[in-house]
Amino acid sequence: MKLSKIFFAFLLISNSLNVFAQEFKPASNPDKILADLRKSSLATSSIQADFKEEKFLSFLKEPEKSTGVFYFKKADRMRWEQQTPFKYIILINGDKLRVQDGSKEKNMGAAGRMAGQIKQVMLGLVNGDFQESKAFTQVCMENSNQYMVILTPTNKRMRNVYSKINLVFSKSSLRLKELTFFEKGGDKSVMKFQNERFNQPIAESVFLNL
Repeated sequence: MKLSKIFFAFLLISNSLNVFAQEFKPASNPDKILADLRKSSLATSSIQADFKEEKFLSFLKEPEKSTGVFYFKKADRMRWEQQTPFKYIILINGDKLRVQDGSKEKNMGAAGRMAGQIKQVMLGLVNGDFQESKAFTQVCMENSNQYMVILTPTNKRMRNVYSKINLVFSKSSLRLKELTFFEKGGDKSVMKFQNERFNQPIAESVFLNL
């Protein structure tokens, strides 16, 4: 998994999911939906979850698949750890962004401004700050069981990479269940979260050690 692959990030939908996505319609009360999602995020101090990701590339017949674990601790600590098919870690702790590819840590100094934007977007998607970000326009959709928030980048640098980012939330729990990055060139990454644990203690070492 490459850094640009998850530029939150930290986004949705395979051919089989496209039919499902068509069931979404414009939300009847988008302001209330966003307010409820914001309230849920404010009440969340930590998240632990497993994830499965599928990367759909135009030059491959089958998607690339990966699995791993995800950690978030309010307000600015996050660990995205891909475990299969190879190890890849993105670690955010305050103003620090670290990346490990296999057994080697990447030098993020050259990434500079872009790395900072990635960090900001990734955290914003998790902690609900995307609602206040001027980097996106937002559209709310819904079906009988889920809400979908479609984020379209307004930042030129971001628009050059992603056409949109979709977030799908459960209506019953108001928790993020799927996250999809649509790349400008037509590729996309679909991430699904499961076995979530909220507001449970997480050791500080999780966000310090690669």
